[in-house]
Amino acid sequence: MTVHWLILISAAVLLAVLGIWLWPRIMKTRILVAAYGDAQEKMILNELVRDFNKKQSHVQASTQWFPYDVFTREVQKAVQRGVGPDVVVLDAAHYPDFVFDGFLEPLNTSFMTDMLDIDDFYPQVVGRFYQDGYLYAVPRDAAPICLVYYNKRAFDEAGVPYPRDDWDWNKFVETAKRVMKVDASGRVECWGFIEGWSMMEGWVYDAGGSYVDDIKCPTRWTLAEDRDSLKGLEFRRDLIHKHKVMPPPDVWSGVNDTDSMEMFVAGKAAMVLWGLWKTPRFREIRDFQWDVALIPRTPLGHLDFSMVGSGYGIPSGSKFKDAAWRFVKYASGEEGSKKLAVDGLSQPARMKIANSEVFLDQKDPRNKKIVLGVMKHGKYSPICRNWSEVKAIIERGFGPVWEGKITVEEALERLKPILEKNPPVTQ
Repeated sequence: MTVHWLILISAAVLLAVLGIWLWPRIMKTRILVAAYGDAQEKMILNELVRDFNKKQSHVQASTQWFPYDVFTREVQKAVQRGVGPDVVVLDAAHYPDFVFDGFLEPLNTSFMTDMLDIDDFYPQVVGRFYQDGYLYAVPRDAAPICLVYYNKRAFDEAGVPYPRDDWDWNKFVETAKRVMKVDASGRVECWGFIEGWSMMEGWVYDAGGSYVDDIKCPTRWTLAEDRDSLKGLEFRRDLIHKHKVMPPPDVWSGVNDTDSMEMFVAGKAAMVLWGLWKTPRFREIRDFQWDVALIPRTPLGHLDFSMVGSGYGIPSGSKFKDAAWRFVKYASGEEGSKKLAVDGLSQPARMKIANSEVFLDQKDPRNKKIVLGVMKHGKYSPICRNWSEVKAIIERGFGPVWEGKITVEEALERLKPILEKNPPVTQ
């Protein structure tokens, strides 16, 4: 054999070895992760995806963003066009439509042979994504809407003690009146209290009320006949028209969360009800110090509140389910959960991380540890297809209540036949 042939054979072997080494690096499985969110949320997920890609030799993930209000529809349209995601970061409110449409792959089947420690997740959040024996999404975060942010300067100037976590509605109203500022002409300079948006659900639940007979398997609406719901809604109306500590609709619409956020930041509202996710924005405040207290209990000591949050699901139509599962496992694992917690944006669904110094970072809000012990009081919205439509009907029906034109009882009486004609749709 000539030297020429030896060189050719050696080169061929080298090329073959190089090809074997390069092939999995060049021909990576590419997956899409669909999500929604503001700039802060996008930054966190994009960083998570970058870190995932660095650790993977065979999978390459990229993000696909959709507006929150049309997330379900646009994601499903993308899947039908063949350009849809392999992983969805779905909000608890998006979940019913996805699961009823058969869009999500059950995860407690072959995918979870390398099981996550599901017992480390808050059972309330796992329960949201668990239906008929199947888990359709791995929880990402818990988002209880139970925090009353308060302006310490407003309290100090009024000589009012900071809120205690065991306060009740009466103490809450008394406090809101005392920290409210009105000038000599009667113009309000600082409202005693405001909500992140119009949060009638929170007061219904806090009073022990309900919207449906069973949140996971609803068959009828109970709002119009539930006396505890009535009490919660009357309390909200009284905050506006009797105690006058919360702005009426002609001052604050309650449609979005931007106005109330800026009112608190500007010192025009001494307290605001929210979840944890506004923490990064409030940490930018330089004019005053602030902290959080738990939403007040009823005079009889009852406490419940609205809950939102999100999870990672895999569309049943994905062509790369194994690769998608790798991402879900990484993102919902300890490392991914830590990245979600580090800037204070959200409370990890993993209890171990939520109880760690990563989440309890000794930064504002210093009292955020209160969320750890109250998760059992969180309530999600009903799991039915028509909840958003019925919720809009209820909110329109209560518009005149918040305007002070009719009573809560009158609104419920008007809504009762409408709700009966539009029962929960669960198929």
